[in-house]
Amino acid sequence: MGCDVFIEYGYINTTVDVIAARCGISKRTFYEFFNGKADLLREILKSRSDSIFFLPQIDDQLPLEEHLARIFFIDGDGAADAAGMNDYFMIEVGWEAAEQVGELRDDFRLARAKLAKWLRQMEQKGRIKVADADAAATMLIGVVFGSLSIDRAEMDLEERAERTRVYLRSSLKIFAKGLTA
Repeated sequence: MGCDVFIEYGYINTTVDVIAARCGISKRTFYEFFNGKADLLREILKSRSDSIFFLPQIDDQLPLEEHLARIFFIDGDGAADAAGMNDYFMIEVGWEAAEQVGELRDDFRLARAKLAKWLRQMEQKGRIKVADADAAATMLIGVVFGSLSIDRAEMDLEERAERTRVYLRSSLKIFAKGLTA
């Protein structure tokens, strides 16, 4: 339920009142488990993976664009509905929250470093050419979270998921073409 609230409202507009009401608990009960909404968000993000992003094993048969889509949980299970984008949307909320939550900034820094290491491994396998893996990882994260410009308040979740998916697939394709060996 907390995930749904964050996805619907974003981090800034989500309140503990809304989370508690949606979950059918009191604020007091919420605070017995979490110090605040930032604590809940970190727990949600950490529960999915040991890193904010999913860094798959390198599959020599899988196109780079598909590797990148898996990293950011875009259509990982082939789902064509908004529920298939929930993991991505949660990372997006985390990215938005990182502005205000120091621990999330640290989590994203660590995830970026792991992504850069993964890009270096891809280069060692001859799958890509990258002059600066750290810069490429930073750029890739910027490309992926550029979808924050898709205004969540202006559309329902299904439409938002489809527009986000189209934007991300197109962006990852362009990025992958620039790295392909």
